Amino acid sequence: MLVVKEKHAHHRLLTLCLLLVLSFFVPVSSLDCPDKCICTSTTVKCLYQNLISIPQPLPPNTTALFLNGNNITHLTEDSFPAPLEFLTDLYLSGNQIEQVDPGVFDNLPSLHSLDLSNNRMLNFSPDAFPENNKLKVLNLSRSLYNVSYTGIISNILKHSVPKLSLLNLSSSDLILLPDTITSLPDLSTLDLRNNSIISIKNVTFRSQGLNHLDLRDNILKKIPNGTLADFSQIPGLRLYLADNPWVCDCVMKDMVTWLQKYDFVADKVNLTCDEPQKLRNTPLLHVDKGKLQCNLSPSQKDVSLETSYIFLGMVLALIGVIFLLVLYLNRKGIKKWMYNIRDACRDHMEGYHYRYEINSDPRLANLSLNSDV
Repeated sequence: MLVVKEKHAHHRLLTLCLLLVLSFFVPVSSLDCPDKCICTSTTVKCLYQNLISIPQPLPPNTTALFLNGNNITHLTEDSFPAPLEFLTDLYLSGNQIEQVDPGVFDNLPSLHSLDLSNNRMLNFSPDAFPENNKLKVLNLSRSLYNVSYTGIISNILKHSVPKLSLLNLSSSDLILLPDTITSLPDLSTLDLRNNSIISIKNVTFRSQGLNHLDLRDNILKKIPNGTLADFSQIPGLRLYLADNPWVCDCVMKDMVTWLQKYDFVADKVNLTCDEPQKLRNTPLLHVDKGKLQCNLSPSQKDVSLETSYIFLGMVLALIGVIFLLVLYLNRKGIKKWMYNIRDACRDHMEGYHYRYEINSDPRLANLSLNSDV
């Protein structure tokens, strides 16, 4: 009898374990799955359903939540009212999200990856993430349409996501590289494609683990020697620089030498000159360094000429000020000199009038003498 009971107990234990395993791999029941969503295992997908808020209730064992292509414009503290301890991946791309309030992600302590691409961020609170969060992947591609708003994003990167390893800011209208990006210690992948970045000078990355930096499709014309040296100090770095308007002048000589010496730039064979006209579309790797001359372009000549005119005007104005100052300091002597000139002119005119009165017309005097005779 004991053997039979032990067999039954063992059978019940196996059945319970099997049910627990199946609960993770079979679709969640319709009672646990929100309306307009499809729940499979621990994944919830609510795609393109015109939702205006986060659907509720969500299964507590959810690990991945897909909410792409809806109309969720505002994330509030009530967007995730119940703790989702196992949620690691959250996808909110294409929702036209404009505002993210404080405390939005407080109930998502295991959040690892957050996709907020293709939105229209206007207000993103630095307190949206809890302290000691585990976020490693943040996608903000095509979400920053207000250039002045990048300062708030900088605060988020500096204070809210210290463990971030992958950051996507492509197509975000960036003009300069935010300093806080370079201070992330664990950053390994940085995507800055299709922006309007004009310079990356004075950039020092704290992360020695940076292995992917994409700067394609920007407005880079040259990279300073100091920045090239910093890139050379990062082991394993793969740099992408194609589709930038490189100016092939005398300053480019050092960068051409750097490209020929190192293999940090993965697409260096695709880098071509944009200026001057005679070197346009010439690969940087094959450009003749003897042709890299600093000849001013017409626009630069105009700027130089305009600068010369401005300088000349400033010099003339300074000379005028000095002249007026000299006149002011010598006003008494100048006044005396003017009085002396006036007196001399007066004496000369009085002498002239005196002679005129004595002999106003010599012909009349001769006529008077003839009549007497």
